[in-house]
Amino acid sequence: MYFDQEAFGKRLKELRNIKGMTQEELAEKVNITREHLGRLERGKYGCSIDLLIELSYTLNASTDYLLLGRNPDRDQDRKQLLQVISQLSDIARNM
Repeated sequence: MYFDQEAFGKRLKELRNIKGMTQEELAEKVNITREHLGRLERGKYGCSIDLLIELSYTLNASTDYLLLGRNPDRDQDRKQLLQVISQLSDIARNM
């Protein structure tokens, strides 16, 4: 597993758009320039841990999602769903 800067940028841009924010608005909230944010979104720059945390907080997204594209809530939901399916399969076999 490795960090994909371009994928990070795409997720960042997607979240910004979902929140209905312009680059200028997000950049101001996290105290960077619009140009810096644009480079992050294009995958040209990485960011500091402090900025990552600020982006995560501002966009209401996990750092796991921003960095790796993983959604912990979704992963947990998937595990629970698979458990339920397994239980239902066991019930069906025993009928």
